[in-house]
Amino acid sequence: MRAEDAGARTWLYAAVAGWALCAWVLAMFGMGGSIDRLDEDPSLQQPLPTPASAAPERLGPLAQYGDIAGRPLFTDTRRPQPFVIDPMAEAGETGSGFDYVLTSVVRTPTLQLVILQPTEGGDPVRVRQGSAPDGAPGWVLQSVEARRAVFAGPEGEQALELRVFDGVGGQAPTPTAGSPADMAVGDADASAVPDDTPGQRQRGTGGGQAPRQQATAQEGAADAAAPEADAAVDSAAQQQAAQDQVEMIRRRIEERRARLRQEDATRSNQRANQTQ
Repeated sequence: MRAEDAGARTWLYAAVAGWALCAWVLAMFGMGGSIDRLDEDPSLQQPLPTPASAAPERLGPLAQYGDIAGRPLFTDTRRPQPFVIDPMAEAGETGSGFDYVLTSVVRTPTLQLVILQPTEGGDPVRVRQGSAPDGAPGWVLQSVEARRAVFAGPEGEQALELRVFDGVGGQAPTPTAGSPADMAVGDADASAVPDDTPGQRQRGTGGGQAPRQQATAQEGAADAAAPEADAAVDSAAQQQAAQDQVEMIRRRIEERRARLRQEDATRSNQRANQTQ
């Protein structure tokens, strides 16, 4: 093969072979034989790091901390204060955590619901059967009756009776005219006035004492009947006021029940739309 026909690979192999031959010839003439290790120089040696000394104990003897008990840090006077831990007192102060008044009861074939009012005031709370109010999560509504609700909690069962309006407060009823008591008072006043007819005036002028005695007796009877008539008027007014208050409460309950039924119907429609 001629040198002109040699490829790049052939030239690479030839160069590697020539380099190896040169290294072998140089090794034969002692290349690398004069290389030796240097003598040890103590000045070049670096000293080893010395270990750090052990830190002293952070906690001292117990007698060193006597001031902590003799001068408490979290008291104003820096003097010890006596205290007693009474589990019964803590339980009494904490209470049951269930302080509500039953104001409304809703009972339907598909819904059992009560409305509670906090005793200390606040917004009413609606509770379904099987759930608990937000303010007392440990008390679950077990059963709902017509005028009673039973809750079960950590301390057992607690029954709430439906609050009944006692007639205190509210708007005063409008006074009505022409009541039977007013008519009775009018009749008594009319009977107390003597009939001053011409015949009676003639009989009176004739010197008779009977008409004067009769008029005096009628006036005494009217005075005696006046307190009874006033008492009858007051009793009738009180009865009318009580009836008006009962009617107002009944009307409010009906409006609240209608509102709750409407809200339940709206929720049912929303659930149906979501499922579809």
